[in-house]
Amino acid sequence: MEKNIVHISDVHFGDPTHSDDLVSKLKSQVEEENPDVIILSGDLTYSGFINEYLEAKEFIEDLKSAAETYIVPGNHDARNVGLEHFRNLIGDTNFVKIDRSCKLAVIGLNSSRPDVDDGNIGAFQLKWLKSKLERVPKNFGTMVIFHHHLIPIPQSGRERNILLDSGDLLQLLIDEGVDIVLGGHKHVPNVVTLEGMAVINAGTATTRRLRGTGLPCYNQLILNEVDMEANLVFTESGIKRNVANYTFVETDSGVKIHSYNHKAAFRMKP
Repeated sequence: MEKNIVHISDVHFGDPTHSDDLVSKLKSQVEEENPDVIILSGDLTYSGFINEYLEAKEFIEDLKSAAETYIVPGNHDARNVGLEHFRNLIGDTNFVKIDRSCKLAVIGLNSSRPDVDDGNIGAFQLKWLKSKLERVPKNFGTMVIFHHHLIPIPQSGRERNILLDSGDLLQLLIDEGVDIVLGGHKHVPNVVTLEGMAVINAGTATTRRLRGTGLPCYNQLILNEVDMEANLVFTESGIKRNVANYTFVETDSGVKIHSYNHKAAFRMKP
């Protein structure tokens, strides 16, 4: 069964460059697209304050009326004790969702830490993640979501605000045969494949806090049991550009990416 997944990140309610016009366009595009699942990979807010969370919650409720929505927090959401608001208004900071209709397990992690921009998964979550991945049926694909970038992102300036335990997490993801990793954080879209694992980062969908000549954008994934298409969508215009295509194969050790091709997402223009 095919799944149409919209992947949005870094909407930043409260940011001085946040755009209500971009929010309106994004909601209209999502409604028209009619996806099966919407994923928000963190930084719903700018400073983690209650008024920002209330705006973000209203936006999320609109998304939930269009499709099932999965959300993880980002570093901005953890500012000023903001994760209390996240848990009260949005939901759990990590989760497991099993979609038996398309044989996909979706696991969300919290990579944020209070009042710092660097990320960290931590020993407890790594152990938790390993236990959850070990329970996923071998014939299921696996998708893991967290906010911070797993590997450096091109065209995003000096490397900083990193995931401090990215090496341990990367090895665990490879060892457990994870197929897809989704994140955000740098406001620059990127697609790369490592050890048969698609690592896909979204840009900022609704702000003008952009690097270089980047534009507000988000991702679309069209996924089934045999292949996946990844598209970059420009929020201003709704124009799509294909950035990657993958084929899957079922092996004795589980579902694996068999072949792929992708383009430099950060260079794409409408």
